[in-house]
Order: sequence, then structure tokens, then C-alpha cells
Amino acid sequence: MTARWQRLRPRDITLFVVVAVAVAVAVVIVGRELGIGQQTDATAVSTPAVASASHPEPEAEEASPLTLSLWGAEICETERGRGYAGSEFIYDDDGKAIGTRSTYRGWDGFAELPVRWEISGGTPPYALVIDNETRDGDGPYEGASGVAYASCAVTSAEVFYTEYDERRYRSDPRIDSGPKAIRATVTDSTGATAVASHDIYVILNVEGDVYLDSNGAPVSHRFGKGKTYRVKGFLLTFPADAESGDTYESHGESGFTILFSLEGYRGWIAIASDTGTEHSRVVELYSRPADAVQGSGSTDEDVKAALNSLLTDLMRSLGKPPSAGAQ
Repeated sequence: MTARWQRLRPRDITLFVVVAVAVAVAVVIVGRELGIGQQTDATAVSTPAVASASHPEPEAEEASPLTLSLWGAEICETERGRGYAGSEFIYDDDGKAIGTRSTYRGWDGFAELPVRWEISGGTPPYALVIDNETRDGDGPYEGASGVAYASCAVTSAEVFYTEYDERRYRSDPRIDSGPKAIRATVTDSTGATAVASHDIYVILNVEGDVYLDSNGAPVSHRFGKGKTYRVKGFLLTFPADAESGDTYESHGESGFTILFSLEGYRGWIAIASDTGTEHSRVVELYSRPADAVQGSGSTDEDVKAALNSLLTDLMRSLGKPPSAGAQ
């Protein structure tokens, strides 16, 4: 190579340099046209710069703080849930099927609420847990953003998924109206964690007068104090613990009854099924012996007035969503 340079004249050397520069510029222009050296959605491969005294190697850029956000609807209306059973074969000692029998499988029939998540910062990949689960019926929670279908049940019952990816519970989830916090935790590849929470209100939908317990026995619906329910299609917030009564049929109008009990008295109100208006109310003594002593020292008139006040407050709540501080 040294001999080759020695044979070149100054004019030839100048021409060589000009041509070399032109080729280098052309390569750069073509490279830009093809997108070489620009980062795309795919992984970009870059050549590390050589460090020198005048150009030291840059320090590695630190990842931004790991954050997690959740948002979605604030109310979830759901049924109470129901137990279901399946069948399995019965085999004799020789392994031959000789019949079938019913076997308990779990509980289903509850609603789910879509909740969107978004993760930023940290170092992927991420491990995400939402409402104590790492998945829903659509599969595992993966990626920096997505939608999780969280159960509206407030319960510690064990969750499992069927072969059709449907969420089920091993035992009665005992769904009831009230607030629920859907909590989530994300962990990145370095072990850093972030948490988020989305508050919702669960409204239990009550259609029938009774429901069947885990033993198949009919049980009257119980309504908790301060909780909002949808009863026969109407939103009602209960000022005190109450229970559902039978449906009624009067003068060609159907309806349902709500009962409150207080110190041996019972107050019940009949509500029309089509309009939600009050049809009638009754406050009566029903279980306290005549010579029994009232625990609060209140008179019968006081008890009657208190029951009437509960019935009035119940009707005033009709159609109103749960308040922010509802329990």
C-alpha cells in the first residue's frame, strides 16, 4: 500500500480525496433514504462509540420512576351469584362406567367491570396483579397498557377459570351492595413496584322476593343499612337494615314490599312495580308481648314515628345513585 501511494502524483491524490468524499456523502444519503440509523417500532441496533480522553463514554441513562394508573366506571351492578353443578361418571371396581352423579362445581352469575391500566417508567417486562389476580377471562395481564375485567364481588373466595376461560368461585362469593377498591400492583424487572387503586360502588340487583342459599333453601333478601340496591328495577338506599317481603297484587296493580323491624314493631311499605310509587304502608305491633319492657325506654308512639320516618326516607331515595360516602 505504501508503494501505491508513492506512485501517485499530487494531482492524483487530490482527485482521489474528492472522489472518496463524494462516495461517503452518497452512502450517507442513501442510508437516510432507507431509514438506516433511525429508530423504529422494531429494535434498533446501534454501534457503541469508542471512548477517548476527550470524549469519555457517556453514563447509562437511568430509567424514569415506575408508575401505574387505573381508571374505569365507578358503579357496577351485579346479580348475587348462583351455585351450579355438573355431572361425573361413576365407575365400578373394574373401571367400567356404571352411571353418573351430580357434583358441585362452583358459583357464577356475577358481573365484571372493565378497568384500564397504564404503566410508565421502570424497566420492562412488567408483572401486574389487579384485584388479587394476574389474569381475567381474556388471558394474562401483560404489557404497558390494557383492559382488565375485574370481578364486582367483594369476597375472599377462591377464583378459578373454566376450560372456556370463564371466572368462577369455589364457594358462595356472598355479593352485596357497597364500596369496593380495585387495587393493582406492578413490579418491573429490577424489582421496583408501584401501586394504584380504583374505587367503585357495587349495586346488588334484587329481582325475586327470595334467593336460594348454598343448601337450596329459600332465604329472604336482606338489605343493609346505608347501602343502595336495585330492587325490582328501582334504585333504593336503605336508612336501616330491612328485608324484602312478598309480591302483592291489589286492585289490578302488582308490587313488592319492604319491611323494617324496630322494638317489636314492623313497618312495611308496598311499592308499585310499574311506577315505583308508594301503594300503601302499615306500622304494627307484631312480636312483642304486651307486658314486655322496651329496651330503649321509648314509647310505642316513638317507635311508630321512627318506623314511619324510615319508610319515608326509603321512598325519598328512590331512583338516586349511591352517595359518595355510602357504606
